[in-house]
Amino acid sequence: MKRYCTNCQKEFDFTIKSMQDMESLVCPVCGSKVDKDSRAPEYKEVSAGSNKTANAIGNAVSCLFTLNYMFYISVSIVAVVAYYFNLDKLLYTMTGISLGLFLIQFFTGSYTFRSGIIFLPIGAAAGYFLLKSIRGACFGIAIVFILRHLIRDLIIRLVIKLLELAGALGK
Repeated sequence: MKRYCTNCQKEFDFTIKSMQDMESLVCPVCGSKVDKDSRAPEYKEVSAGSNKTANAIGNAVSCLFTLNYMFYISVSIVAVVAYYFNLDKLLYTMTGISLGLFLIQFFTGSYTFRSGIIFLPIGAAAGYFLLKSIRGACFGIAIVFILRHLIRDLIIRLVIKLLELAGALGK
């Protein structure tokens, strides 16, 4: 009968003549007691097909996160360019898209820009009062999204550098 030693992690074939032999199983390698119900762990091979599927799903999710990460800054840059070239329809469209998506994320609870609830109205008000127009308010909103993105990117890079530095010191 095959039993497994959890101490040295090897499987052995024991000859059992009576039930009392089951109570006194000893590993021939390490000498520790082997449980009468011990079995070697079963390892299942991961098929190449399921591994490819998992990689494809991971790559798709990564692509979605990258697109989401780049969306607001891209739309905001287009809005700023539209402001400077007096392309009002494009400016309003880009502002509406970014605010619409932000509100959808806000109401579904999937937003990451929590302080946007405060800073977006401040940016709109500042743009409106400084530039004295609705165009200015849209420009202020675009600037808030750009600043948020740049500040977040700067903080993330700083944290990564600190972690790399901490990892280098720990070695």
